[in-house]
Amino acid sequence: MTDGSPRTADLVLVVDQRLPAPDEDSGSVRLSRMVEELVGLGHQVLFFPLDGRADVPYATRLKELGVAVLGDPAGQLRFLREQGHRIALALLCRPQPAIRLLGEIRDHAPRCTVVYDTVDLHFRRLGRAADLAEREGRTDRFALRAQAETSRALELLLARTCDVTLVVSEDERTALRSLVPGADVRVLSNIHVPPAGPAPGAADGARVLFVGHYLHQPNVDAARWLVREVMPLVRREVPEAELDLVGSSAPEAVLSLAGDGVTVHGWVADLAPLYAAARVVAAPLRFGAGVKGKVGEALEHGRPVVGTTLAFEGMGLRDGTDVLVGDSAPELADRIVRLIRDAALGERLVRAALPRLAELFGPARARDTLRGLLP
Repeated sequence: MTDGSPRTADLVLVVDQRLPAPDEDSGSVRLSRMVEELVGLGHQVLFFPLDGRADVPYATRLKELGVAVLGDPAGQLRFLREQGHRIALALLCRPQPAIRLLGEIRDHAPRCTVVYDTVDLHFRRLGRAADLAEREGRTDRFALRAQAETSRALELLLARTCDVTLVVSEDERTALRSLVPGADVRVLSNIHVPPAGPAPGAADGARVLFVGHYLHQPNVDAARWLVREVMPLVRREVPEAELDLVGSSAPEAVLSLAGDGVTVHGWVADLAPLYAAARVVAAPLRFGAGVKGKVGEALEHGRPVVGTTLAFEGMGLRDGTDVLVGDSAPELADRIVRLIRDAALGERLVRAALPRLAELFGPARARDTLRGLLP
C-alpha cells in the first residue's frame, strides 16, 4: 500500500493486564518472545496494557521491536471502534483482560481471529491451592475453592467463545478439551533458547538457588517450604549449604526468611552471576499450573534442577535423566544433597536435558503455532 498503512492481514492486537516485564516473571518472558516471533513473521503488532501504563523501559523495548503501545484506556476503545476493522488477529492474554475487551473486539473487529491465551489454566492452579489448603486445614480453603470455581466458569466461557485457545502443554490441552469438546485448543508453550555452545561446568561450593516472582502465590509458598522444611535437612548433611532467594515483589513472608544461610536478594537485574554460583536450582512447587519458566531458565544457564513432580509438569523431562524429582521435604533434600556432593551428576543431567529443551521449547515450535493463526 502506498500510503504506509498496514495491510489488514498484518495487524495483530495483543492485550494483557500490563506490558511484559521479562526481567520479573516467566509469563512475561514467554509473551515477549511471542511478540518477537510475530514481528519476525512480518506482522505489525499493537499492544494494549489494560492497566493504562506504558512504563519505560518495557514500552521502549517493545517500540524498539517496532511494536506500537497504546496505554490510554479511552484511546484503546476509540481505536477499536474506529480502526477495529484492520485487526486480523487479537491475542487476549489471561482471563480478566480477555473478558474485558472481548465484546468490543467482537463488535468492532468482526473479521478478526480472536485467540484466548490462557498463560496457564488459572482454575487448575487455584484448585490445587485449595487442595493444599484443605490438606493443611487452613481457614482460606473455602475462599480458594470459590475462586477456583469462579475462574473455571470464566475460562470455559472464553474457550467456548473465542476462535482459538492457547495452552502451554499437551496435558492442559487434553484437560481443557475434555471440558469444552468443541473448542479449538492449541499448544504454545514457553520459548527457551539453550546456549549455543557447551553448558558450563558445575559451580563450586554448595549454593542452592530459587527464582520466583512473588506476586505469584505458588512461589511464596515454595520459598517458605524450601526454607522451613527442606533446607534444614540439607544443612544437616551439608552444613555449609546456602540458599539464595531471588525475585521481584517479595512480601514480608519472604523477606522474613533471610538469615541462617538464607539470603533474600529481591529483584536482580542480571541473574547470570547467581546462576553461575549455584550448584543446584530448586523448584519446590506445591501447587500451580502450566509450564514452569524457572525450570527452563535454569537449564538455559546450564544448571541442574531439583523439583516436585508439579514443577516439571508438561515439560517431558525425565526423573534421573534430565532432572531430579522429589515430592516431600526429605526427598527434595536428598536430591539437593546428591547434587551438591556429585558435580558430575549435575553435569550429566544438564547435558541430557538441553537437547530436549531445544526440541520441545525452541522458538521454531512457537513460530509454527503463531503462523497457523493467520493466513
